[in-house]
Amino acid sequence: MASQNTASLKKVADMMRDLDFCMLTTHADDGQLRSRPMSNNGEVEFDGDVWFFSGADTRKVADIETEARVELNYADTQTFRFVSMSGTATIVRDVDKKRELWIDDLARWFKDGPESEDVVLIKVTPSVVAYWQGEDEGEIALQ
Repeated sequence: MASQNTASLKKVADMMRDLDFCMLTTHADDGQLRSRPMSNNGEVEFDGDVWFFSGADTRKVADIETEARVELNYADTQTFRFVSMSGTATIVRDVDKKRELWIDDLARWFKDGPESEDVVLIKVTPSVVAYWQGEDEGEIALQ
């Protein structure tokens, strides 16, 4: 099973390569679904988790702290590649992890840098990944 899971992670990582933007869908406190664009900041290397930077005081962070189930949807219409991930999100405030994932382009949105308490990470751990790539399609259970 471990080698099958490793092969699954590699397949997802290969599909995710060069996919930067996605729509992150959360559950709002009024029961509605809310989606917004998010970026992997061009540093996508899927290893089982997906990471995003966010302001700490945002609706998406509040949504995740109330209901951790999320959906990520990526699309590349040029290569007819689509990836949908269902999973669990957590808010990470660890400064060392923020520094590890920080890239200079993020200063545009987060002027006080990764040390700021106003900056958090959203860690998404997918449990199921569905994909469509040309004629190939499938679903991978990761957990």
